[in-house]
Amino acid sequence: MSSRTAITVNRPRDEVERLWHSDEYRPAYIDDADAAVSFRTAPGDRGTEIHVDLEGGTTGGKLGEVVQKLIGSAPLPKVKDDLRHFKQRVETGEIPRSDGSPEGEQAQRKLKQRPAQPLSDSEAAKAGAR
Repeated sequence: MSSRTAITVNRPRDEVERLWHSDEYRPAYIDDADAAVSFRTAPGDRGTEIHVDLEGGTTGGKLGEVVQKLIGSAPLPKVKDDLRHFKQRVETGEIPRSDGSPEGEQAQRKLKQRPAQPLSDSEAAKAGAR
């Protein structure tokens, strides 16, 4: 099975390729994945497109894919996270974090989300809502 993803970085192609190959910027996960990476100039002189094609299937077929999704180790979401972090680091110099999710938006975190819960009466009173 083949999966593809892409992102556009607002920098010239030669700069993006140079940074991609540097140890400081290159996403670590890409090295472990069976991936083909290509760079293209974005239409309208809007930076550089990075395309990643993941090759190969998961061990265990469809059941293996489901298990990987459940435990958060599927390669495509990790590659998407790494591409997003690369773009943020190249364009802004840092990977922004929030107090609510200091580790950033990651595929593993999405699987651990739960529905919003109403506040108990004591919590609502403390917040000044009742």
